[in-house]
Amino acid sequence: MRLLRLRPLRTAWLACSPEWTAGWRRHRTAAGIAAGVLALSIPIPCATFPSLCAAALCCAALYADNEPLQLLLLPERGSARLLVGKVLTAWRNYFLAAAPFALAAALAHPRTAWMAAAWIPFAALVLMYAVLAKYARYDPAQRHPKLPGTTLVGYLGFPVPLFLPVTLCLIVVYALRAERNLNRYLYDYD
Repeated sequence: MRLLRLRPLRTAWLACSPEWTAGWRRHRTAAGIAAGVLALSIPIPCATFPSLCAAALCCAALYADNEPLQLLLLPERGSARLLVGKVLTAWRNYFLAAAPFALAAALAHPRTAWMAAAWIPFAALVLMYAVLAKYARYDPAQRHPKLPGTTLVGYLGFPVPLFLPVTLCLIVVYALRAERNLNRYLYDYD
């Protein structure tokens, strides 16, 4: 009789995303603490969905480091398709991880389920901004680049609504810049 073993999270479940895989491997304790905080916030009405928004901001930190160029060349896609794939993977990984907490909160407090209508676009916007900001300044020679001040001001737009128009403008700017920047590396433009 074979005993069932609980296996740790497989990287294939993370859609082979280097950001999420490296983040999971390097910050297991932080991921466990975040899951514990989210689980503890479920019994408190109106606390889980703001906690999930804070978790989305924490997941944006996964996009601080640059992966090697070989990992970008591996899928053999153009820059626009690569960016779309990266954003969709970020959304998939985050929402799959957050879904059990959101479902438990909605079942525990059905009157606060309307907050999901604000949480879902907020988290999607945070992750899209993180991906576009990363690839707008992507340089494979710099493994741990410093965040420019404009990127930090863009992140400030999420907790402080006064700066949200700046963040929305930066998303458009970073999308165009990221596509141009990735074209340089994917097609050897100089």
